[in-house]
Amino acid sequence: MKKSKVIAIASILACSALLASCASSEANLKQATAKNIGGVLSSNVDVSDIDRGATSVSWKARANDTSYSCESDDMVRKVNCVAQK
Repeated sequence: MKKSKVIAIASILACSALLASCASSEANLKQATAKNIGGVLSSNVDVSDIDRGATSVSWKARANDTSYSCESDDMVRKVNCVAQK
């Protein structure tokens, strides 16, 4: 493979990774969490332990004195948050 093709492929992969990490920014995770659990503003949601994988992201959230374990696809479109006991 020519060097220029390798550079082009590497650039595309780097851009894809950058876009995926932007989708799962802390602000976006707060907003997605608030929307998923309902009844809370994103400014009242705390997120921590963010783990970004190749095709998914998981995080811990806290809102209204309740802790949640959340997960989503890498673009934060399908969010699932479960209250922890």
